[in-house]
Amino acid sequence: MVAILPPDASLTFILALLIPLVLGFLVGVVAKSALKLGAAIAIIIILLIFVGILTPSQVIQPIISAFKSGPALVSKANQIAGYLPYSSVLFIIGLAVGFFK
Repeated sequence: MVAILPPDASLTFILALLIPLVLGFLVGVVAKSALKLGAAIAIIIILLIFVGILTPSQVIQPIISAFKSGPALVSKANQIAGYLPYSSVLFIIGLAVGFFK
């Protein structure tokens, strides 16, 4: 029979299980919030273009300049992602719970 917990259920083992779960939950909550914020900003921009306050060129130029500085942002994102235990099953479970909560 396969046991998940060791016989002594040490504090170290329990922390090793909980830390990826909690990190995944927090990353999921942050990702959900970022997605909501991005959708809200996109809706506001579309409404402003529809009303005539903004032109599409005023919106596209900053986006193009952001893509030009993309490689520097990608290296920073890879550096931060190196700290996350994204290969852990508990991290993925926490991520799903945090995102769909």
